[in-house]
Amino acid sequence: MRVSLRNQYSNFLYNLQDTQSKLMDLNMQASSQKRINRPSDDPVGTARVLNYRSSLASIDQYRSNIDTAKGWLGLADESMIQVSTILTKLKGLAEQGASGTMTASDREATSYEVRQLFSQLVNLGNTRFEGKSIFGGQKFEGSAFEEALMVYDQDGKSLGLVTGQSSRSIAVQFLGAGPGPVDAAGGEYRYSKDGGTTWTKGTVGADGTLDLGGIDLNLGPKYQVWPSPETNVSTETGSWLTIAPTAVYKGDHESQSAVVYTAGGLDVVAEPLGGFERDVRVTVVVDPDNAANLKITATPLGNGAGDPLITSIPATSSCVVETPYGTVSLSGTNLVGTQLDVKAGSTGVLQMGSTINAEGRGLFDNDVMVRINKVDFGDSKITYKYSTDGGTSWSDDRSASLTGTNASELLVPGGKLVLTNRPGASDLKAGDQFVIHPQTAAHNVEISAGQYLQLNNIGAEIFGGYYENGTQPVFSDSDVGKNIMVTVGKLVAALENNNQQGCAEALDGLKAGHQYFTTQLASVGARENRLDVADTVLSGLKLNETERMSNVEDADLATLLTELANQQLSYEAVLKSSSMIMKMSLVNYL
Repeated sequence: MRVSLRNQYSNFLYNLQDTQSKLMDLNMQASSQKRINRPSDDPVGTARVLNYRSSLASIDQYRSNIDTAKGWLGLADESMIQVSTILTKLKGLAEQGASGTMTASDREATSYEVRQLFSQLVNLGNTRFEGKSIFGGQKFEGSAFEEALMVYDQDGKSLGLVTGQSSRSIAVQFLGAGPGPVDAAGGEYRYSKDGGTTWTKGTVGADGTLDLGGIDLNLGPKYQVWPSPETNVSTETGSWLTIAPTAVYKGDHESQSAVVYTAGGLDVVAEPLGGFERDVRVTVVVDPDNAANLKITATPLGNGAGDPLITSIPATSSCVVETPYGTVSLSGTNLVGTQLDVKAGSTGVLQMGSTINAEGRGLFDNDVMVRINKVDFGDSKITYKYSTDGGTSWSDDRSASLTGTNASELLVPGGKLVLTNRPGASDLKAGDQFVIHPQTAAHNVEISAGQYLQLNNIGAEIFGGYYENGTQPVFSDSDVGKNIMVTVGKLVAALENNNQQGCAEALDGLKAGHQYFTTQLASVGARENRLDVADTVLSGLKLNETERMSNVEDADLATLLTELANQQLSYEAVLKSSSMIMKMSLVNYL
């Protein structure tokens, strides 16, 4: 066979480029120390490496979340330990105040220290991590607590908050010779800002307002008292009020409430503000005593229901109704004739395209959207779908029975959507949508796949205080002693007013509050321990994933160096043999 010079050159060039390409591949592997540098090196291995990298990125994000959570909880732990130290100090001061050996001047001197400790409690309740409030629930930007003034009667019953400022607690006595009860409106009272040394008299307004020298107190026109003469200095006789320092919780809460309308116009909208402790029925009518006013009655429902709260306000298109169990905002073109129930145990529902009553019942971690596909009144059947990701994906068709006009219970993740008829509202129809919208104060972070941990703390559940919207303090129906802010405020007032019995009651409250606070502190510690365990597990998982990825992606250096040396010899041999052959011609044999 004849081999031309063109064939020789093509073969030489192919062999040279082939060996050079292999040498460069090995050189690149030696430089990066990786066997796979591009997908063509190993398509299957590349897919495995990408999966490993994705897994490692997730692990890094989880560990970053854990690091942030450690910062939050570590600061919360440190702040709460300081609070525990303050509570121990306050118990000692309260015990001194409850001692019969202390004089009025001794208790007043002690009150200065207690006031400072109270302010420090508020400061600790407003602790921030990287500029965010750690005790404010989901309201990170604002302060969790704000100092305010509360009022309570001689039995310790809370009457809510007052407006104004005062550097001293105020004692109020209702004056009169006759027995009670009588309406406070129009009656005489006196108040003292120096522990009873001096008194200032005044007359209760017709609407139940008291002017306490820069402090405005409104008891309402129907508030009744047992008057006593000026010679009486015992709070166990007659009606007394005390204005004392406290703190208002301005953060988020976990209380959930829904509104069910039973009468009134369809444009009337009721929005619960703050937490409701029990179901309350609200009715609005024209005030029979003043046609220009609205008479609003808020009646607690259920077992042990208390007396209704009746207020009269000027007739407007909106108002805020404060009840002992929560606050609700009303708005509409005509509020007269409105009747509604605020349900503390239900979850509020946002409506799109419907005006019927809707409430969520159950435990919902996030929003649940419900869409009505078909309403068959003949077969008493509703067909619907739900979504838990904001409408990105929907469930298969579900069905529910329809009772009456609109009453139905639609099962969804976490509970059910309950639909009932609202007077005057149109029937339920296809296309109506509802969003079960739970209030969530907890801020959860993902610390491993599908595992979440609460990052923040809810200040009202730790320190107590009053809600920003609402007159009743936290824990009022269970154990007032758990409410640290209220208990310390009462201790301040007891010391400033030389009230030995009040100091003893505050001491009992501080003991209960400190014990409860310790359990909250333990909860923070338990979450910190869980973070340590999760971080250790993720650290081991990262090492395992990295090793497995290395087995696929990284090059074996010993094998690589051997192959590199062999390939270099091959390349040099090709160069040498090629050059030798190219030099040969007929002249060499003549």
